Order: sequence, then structure tokens, then C-alpha cells
Amino acid sequence: MVVEVVSNEEIKRKLAEKRNPNRRSITESGTVSSEELKEKFRAKRNKQIENHGYLVCDTCGGYYQLEPEESPDDFSDKCECGGKLKHSETVNLNQEL
Repeated sequence: MVVEVVSNEEIKRKLAEKRNPNRRSITESGTVSSEELKEKFRAKRNKQIENHGYLVCDTCGGYYQLEPEESPDDFSDKCECGGKLKHSETVNLNQEL
């Protein structure tokens, strides 16, 4: 009978691969390349910068920032104040009300 000894790190790595098979594993030395890190940070930064616009009231100036999975069509075109909501890429926070 042959018994194979496996380190705790190897067990953790194999379990992580089973939980998330699409995730890219780190190298055998336990490090991640600087290029891979740069790409991950770049993708995260771009995702945070992504703007899906705002719904802005033409009467009270109130606004709501749309989430990535939301569309202006998901909402009524009327504000709580009775004004009309319009989709805009930007919102003017310095406007006089």
C-alpha cells in the first residue's frame, strides 16, 4: 500500500479549485505575477468607474444613481414631488434650487 503525503497548502489549493474552477490559481511558488495583479486592479478600477447615469427630477433636483443592472425603463417617470424624472449621464450637484 502506497500512502501519499500532501501538505495543508496543497489541500487548500485543491479545495479552492473545486469551489471556484474558473478562478486562476497562483503559481507553484505561491506568488502571482505583477502583470496579473495589475490586470486585476485595472479591471476592478474600471468596474468602479462605470457610470450608468442618473434619474434627475426637473422640479426638485433630486436624483438617483442607476445601478449596473438597472435601466431607466425600470422606473416611473414621475418624482415623489410630482416633477418629471429624466435620464442623464451626469448630475449637477452645485445647482441652485
